[in-house]
Amino acid sequence: MERYGPIQSASFGQLDLPLPVSLRLSRSATVKAGGSDNDAFATSIQLDRPVISVELTIRDTAAAEQMSLGQAGVLSVNLLPTRSGQAGRTITIDQAVVAGIELLYAQDALGQAKLTFVAEAQDGLTDPFSGQEVQP
Repeated sequence: MERYGPIQSASFGQLDLPLPVSLRLSRSATVKAGGSDNDAFATSIQLDRPVISVELTIRDTAAAEQMSLGQAGVLSVNLLPTRSGQAGRTITIDQAVVAGIELLYAQDALGQAKLTFVAEAQDGLTDPFSGQEVQP
């Protein structure tokens, strides 16, 4: 059962990112296996700081054209609930950095921008990702 529906709105810092189409989040960490030369198998496993990759597609290329690579800010996305009476959800990525801006113009469609962001746990303890239900 789907709990959250379409994307209601998105923003990056003070910039509104109008007409959001899709959101893709990927959380990963690099695995470091440890052990000595005398061990046949790894004796410990550690993870690097988690990295979050975000792809957000919007239908407004003008907003994307105002952004620059390396720009950092808070990325916030609001999702609508699938049913009345349920809560929506707000996803926040602290210290998101713009890593890519791809603009697509088509003959018979509105222009689209695919924005790529990355964020990393700076101190190894604080996760840049947070999700919170919004009260109906």
